[in-house]
Amino acid sequence: MRNLALTFILLTLSIFASAQVTFIIKSLPEDTPKGSSFFMAGTNNKWIPNEQDQEFKYDNMGRLSLTLYSVPDTLEYKICRGNWTAVEVDSTGEDIPNRIYADSLGKTIVLNIHHWRDRLLPKQLVSTASSNVFFTPTSIEIPQLNRRRTVRVYFPPNYSSSQGFPVIYMFDGQNAFDKSTAFSNEWRIDETLDSLHHTRAFGAIVVAIYHGEDERINEYTPWPNQEKIGGDGPKMAKFIVKNLKPYIDKHYRTLPDADNTMIIGSSLGGLMALYTALEYPSVFSKVGVFSPSLWWSDEIFKQIEKHKKKNYQKIYLLAGGQEDNKMASNLKKAKRMLKETGFSDDNELMLKICEDGRHSEWFWAREFPHAVRWLFGF
Repeated sequence: MRNLALTFILLTLSIFASAQVTFIIKSLPEDTPKGSSFFMAGTNNKWIPNEQDQEFKYDNMGRLSLTLYSVPDTLEYKICRGNWTAVEVDSTGEDIPNRIYADSLGKTIVLNIHHWRDRLLPKQLVSTASSNVFFTPTSIEIPQLNRRRTVRVYFPPNYSSSQGFPVIYMFDGQNAFDKSTAFSNEWRIDETLDSLHHTRAFGAIVVAIYHGEDERINEYTPWPNQEKIGGDGPKMAKFIVKNLKPYIDKHYRTLPDADNTMIIGSSLGGLMALYTALEYPSVFSKVGVFSPSLWWSDEIFKQIEKHKKKNYQKIYLLAGGQEDNKMASNLKKAKRMLKETGFSDDNELMLKICEDGRHSEWFWAREFPHAVRWLFGF
């Protein structure tokens, strides 16, 4: 019996040992600011760019090193300096694909960082936004949070006509139109909607709300998590409904009713899109929920459970098969619960899981036109 117990202990230790991986940053760009801190952000920490236990430290050999003691079979990640503006890019300033760790690569991974996005931004990256994308004349005040936010607006090619247009509100607006402002890559929403205008005669205004950099987690989470982080999401949602939407409807030719108003987001923005639509169903009838961070808090499922459906809404749920393994199961759970509150499976709910999809802008950009066409019915 004692031998069996000893065998079990040794087997357990071997499992933990095999799970340990050390990442070493071998080289840094010459223009890396002195005193910088370096972090890994990836699927193992929900892509949080400044988590303390994901910070590289100098080891006794003078190397920037990070040891993870429990690593999944496959890990996607990037290296950054504490925020997504300062993420690594390639030698030409282009976004790199997510780095991927697999067990077959061994227990020591050596990394070379070519450039940082923020160090190249002033020199190499130029705006890729279409000529029909404009900043609002001034940043918009968020009175609920006592701060201001940049807002960018896309107008359809036929905006000069006298008609009104549907409006799409979007979280993480810096990623909507412009590679020079995106923290990873852009959704190409302007090019997509220009194309839909010419091929399908569809036009819509897009209101892209920039996130608050270091305040993003606070503003994009409707409830604090178990570590009591976040929870300003209700104030952000109220700002969109009570302040931003009236401003947009006053200054631009919109169709302000719920049937012509959509809200969309990805990751934490996807969580906020779902929360905001359920909280204000008389304002948003169309909802794009891309790779949402439903893991943040079980309160999202409690919100769905308590939801009393009174308004017609269409909700498009999207996940990638290559994302966190809870992504698809959480969305299936959300769909099931939404059906129990009265949503129709055929007409009001769409769940799409793409096997090749990853937690990345290229995936959301690719799927955006499909969501728009289903939500607006063309």
